[in-house]
Amino acid sequence: MELRTVGMYREMYNGRHAHLPSFYESVATEELPDREAVLSYLRRGPGIFDVMSSEPHFFEEDRHIPGGPSLHSDGVWLWRVDSIEYLTQQPLVIPDEFVAHVRAAGHEPPASVEWTDAFSAAVERYF
Repeated sequence: MELRTVGMYREMYNGRHAHLPSFYESVATEELPDREAVLSYLRRGPGIFDVMSSEPHFFEEDRHIPGGPSLHSDGVWLWRVDSIEYLTQQPLVIPDEFVAHVRAAGHEPPASVEWTDAFSAAVERYF
């Protein structure tokens, strides 16, 4: 199983995930008409892995994001708590495939995800 990622950038992983896009190459040129609904989906998506630490904020010196590396998923896509923060604050690209997925779900994330061995292995790649 391969989880798709949204709002996850290589800078979050100190070189461990070179396949992820860079913050600096992800500036959006167009605004989504339903951006707030898409961001709400991210905020309300099921939490699947909690981290009790904070991450330095990439764009605001001397600021940290509590639980930044904590993970959320809808069973198809995976994102971090700090991903939500960055996508909310910055004009960053949200993948078209994710937007289509959220729209197809009526902007409503599932209440939970099925935790299988394959799902667990896919999530562990991003701890």
